[in-house]
Amino acid sequence: MNPPATIWSPAYRSATVGLFSLAFLVAYSVSAITTAMPRAAHELHGLNLYGLAFAVTMATSVVAMTFAAPWIERAGPGVALMAGIAVDCAGLLVAAAAPTMEVLVAGRAVQGIGVGLEGVALYVVIARVFPAAIRPKMFATLSAAWVLPSIIGPAINGAVTDQFGWRWVFVTVPVVAVGAVALVRAGTRGASMDAGETFDRADDDGQPGLSARTGSASGNSRATAPRSDFGTNSIWYRPLLALAAACAVLLLGDASLRAHPWWPGELAAAVVVLVLTAPKLLPRGTWLARRGLPAVVLMRALIGTAFTLGDVYLPLLMIQQRAMPAWLAGLSLTVGGITWFAGSWLAGRGVMTPRLRLQLGAVALLLGVLVSALVVLPAVPVWVAWLGWCFSGLGIGISYPSLSVILLELSAASEQGSNSSALQLNETLTTSALLGVVGAVFAALLSTGGLGFVVPFGLAAVLSLASVFVARRAA
Repeated sequence: MNPPATIWSPAYRSATVGLFSLAFLVAYSVSAITTAMPRAAHELHGLNLYGLAFAVTMATSVVAMTFAAPWIERAGPGVALMAGIAVDCAGLLVAAAAPTMEVLVAGRAVQGIGVGLEGVALYVVIARVFPAAIRPKMFATLSAAWVLPSIIGPAINGAVTDQFGWRWVFVTVPVVAVGAVALVRAGTRGASMDAGETFDRADDDGQPGLSARTGSASGNSRATAPRSDFGTNSIWYRPLLALAAACAVLLLGDASLRAHPWWPGELAAAVVVLVLTAPKLLPRGTWLARRGLPAVVLMRALIGTAFTLGDVYLPLLMIQQRAMPAWLAGLSLTVGGITWFAGSWLAGRGVMTPRLRLQLGAVALLLGVLVSALVVLPAVPVWVAWLGWCFSGLGIGISYPSLSVILLELSAASEQGSNSSALQLNETLTTSALLGVVGAVFAALLSTGGLGFVVPFGLAAVLSLASVFVARRAA
């Protein structure tokens, strides 16, 4: 009798290290660019395009996600993953060599295409390489890869920017990518990475198992969900809808600046376009929290947006309302990152049922948001916010990998790409849309002192509360 397989078993070790390196690479690039961008915008005299340099990456990634799904379903995730890495690195190199801010923004747009391809392909790679029993631990490991750069990245990248210049921060990411690609290719060799019909490398006890289009994924204890319905089968239909949604995201970002008198109309038009296009890019019944896959996709958007709102506005509150230095205000991000890792580790242990994990994660996130929001009151000490954000990080750490595992369990092999795309696309659109709306309202309330901070924290609390109820339908 062979011992139970783990992500560190010889058959999976290279894939584990490679995929960890790849996730770390993506997360590191986010941290690095966030640290270097202020200096880049200043030197290139492009502060007016600072926000667009971030928004355009999110917008192009939305379009790339919709292209990634049919590509992966026809040819497997291998080529899409490698193409995404190559395009991501190409965009970073264009940005590193940019003579003007406009060229840097163009490089960031190219990078977004690569990020969208990578994000979808990565989920399918995990489904193809790892048996169902050890996927929770793999997703927990990926969460650690995302958290570590948020803890160590700002200090390292700040030092590189100060000593060598911001361009070197952009260049370091493609260099690291070379090693990650080599490890991923070595670890996924022979895992049906380029075929529509797939064979899992092993089932739960380490023996080969079949996972074909019929949906009988080896090691699955759940019945595969019916094929998700995203609308027409035209290969161009969803990408065109995604393009419209991406343009709406950019409009929201521009409107949130309130830089011209027509910003309310721009904001309203963007919201209308998103309302009309986003539901057609998602499984039917997503925003009605239909049980199963739609509820999974919805919960990811709810918790992701709630956490992001706190992550964005909590440090700002510390700086503006409590006159704290930036490094100390960012402590909330560090403590949240540490407990995120702890939550991911707990989720990967598999000691709780999926439903209990999701409910516990949603409740912890809600508790963290409510406690952290108390610092809006001047009499509440700032350490209360850090304590609260510990709970938020724990909740998101438990929920994220659990939702990813459940999504793959509910997906037939031929639907892993489209369902993974929907999961990430819905979160991206929801987060970007609500950040734009909240930003506009927050800017309008700046003259009222701390009252403006009630908006992001209040919305985060509502979204977290909704996720508590959706969790019961997602697992």
